Amino acid sequence: MKRIAFIDLMFMWPPSGGATTDLKEIITRFSECGYEVKLFIPDFPDYLPRGVIDESLPFPVEKINFNKFSFNKYTLPSRFRRAVEGFSPDIVFIGDGYNMKPMLLRVFEDYKTIVRFYAYEVFCYTFNLINNRGENCNNNLFLNMEQCKNCKYPGGSFFKALAGVYLNYNVNDLFYLLNTQEIFSSGAYSGSYQKIAKKLLGGASEIIVYNPFTKNLLNGISSNVNVFPSGVDTLRFVPGNKKKGEKTAILMTGRISYPPKGFKIIEAACRKLLETRDDFILFCTADADMTMDAIPKPLCDHIVFLNWMNQEKLPMLYEMADICVVPSTWHEPFGITAVEAMSCGKPVIASNVGGLSGIVENGKTGFLVEPNDVEGVCNALKQLLDDRGLMIKMGNEGRKRATEFYDWDMVMKKYYFPLIEAL
Repeated sequence: MKRIAFIDLMFMWPPSGGATTDLKEIITRFSECGYEVKLFIPDFPDYLPRGVIDESLPFPVEKINFNKFSFNKYTLPSRFRRAVEGFSPDIVFIGDGYNMKPMLLRVFEDYKTIVRFYAYEVFCYTFNLINNRGENCNNNLFLNMEQCKNCKYPGGSFFKALAGVYLNYNVNDLFYLLNTQEIFSSGAYSGSYQKIAKKLLGGASEIIVYNPFTKNLLNGISSNVNVFPSGVDTLRFVPGNKKKGEKTAILMTGRISYPPKGFKIIEAACRKLLETRDDFILFCTADADMTMDAIPKPLCDHIVFLNWMNQEKLPMLYEMADICVVPSTWHEPFGITAVEAMSCGKPVIASNVGGLSGIVENGKTGFLVEPNDVEGVCNALKQLLDDRGLMIKMGNEGRKRATEFYDWDMVMKKYYFPLIEAL
């Protein structure tokens, strides 16, 4: 069996999002099927806990030590090269890495390489293709880099932000500092980055993305781009025995403090529903510091903020729900929460954008509405609230779709094993 070295520059466990969970599941299943695997990660928790592993993982992990001075496009690739050489892999699989990701390819040109884009980290200084007005952006670093610079650092404030990274002011905004650290250390602010990154990405043996939108971003850069789905463990995420309660439970999971996730949309839709009915309650996973203070009456009496759930408790979260809503306003790279909800037999109301467009079957497993369409979300909720039979039918169809198209064993058998064996 082939030996596969996995590299991820953002990995931490427990995970902070779907990208890390996705990679963990991929590595685990390769290991269970007899492939020799090893994950290589940086031990560099200066700006966020990357490299911090607080729970055991079912495969070997090697940490490579860095600090904010050594985490750069020169030192980082060479250290990873030395570590990976000791494992003698047949294939190098590169996961998350923000703007540093292409730089790794420079030292692995003599290996078969797979690069995964779960999100948009190389294409955008904010990593999400969202401009400084909070809008979806049609530009990216490979189209107009100067526009990207002006969007992220208006007025040329990049150097002030850089001073915050290395001289420790403006330290309250750690994600802003992380952004700037990554951009500077990878050389992504220089005029040559665009050309270098294109060339290096074009040299990858294969690239994996999670929706056609991302594939289009790579037009002219690589012809070896594969659109793969993420997966769900359909033996863990299963329909429960929830009985009808006094109020219908609506669930929104994910980082609701992050505006592109669309909490304001579901909030407004529920406020509209309350004009004529009060037979529902909205459950949301909220950050620890979020409170009800900003939620006006009477809506605050119909919302419950839940603590962030770890992977083991997530199925219980879906079990308590009747309807799941994914009201993202950005080009959601995939939409794992929609798949998890479907696997648990819940109808899903989701934005018709990004990866979500290909997950939810409109009118069959739930409803697709346009991004920012409060009225559309409200009307979809009304249909389900008024027709429990439809709610159950859509949930059953969602379960069937999840097991047929998104079960991890199926995803590995149909997509990943053939790709690896073909290299």
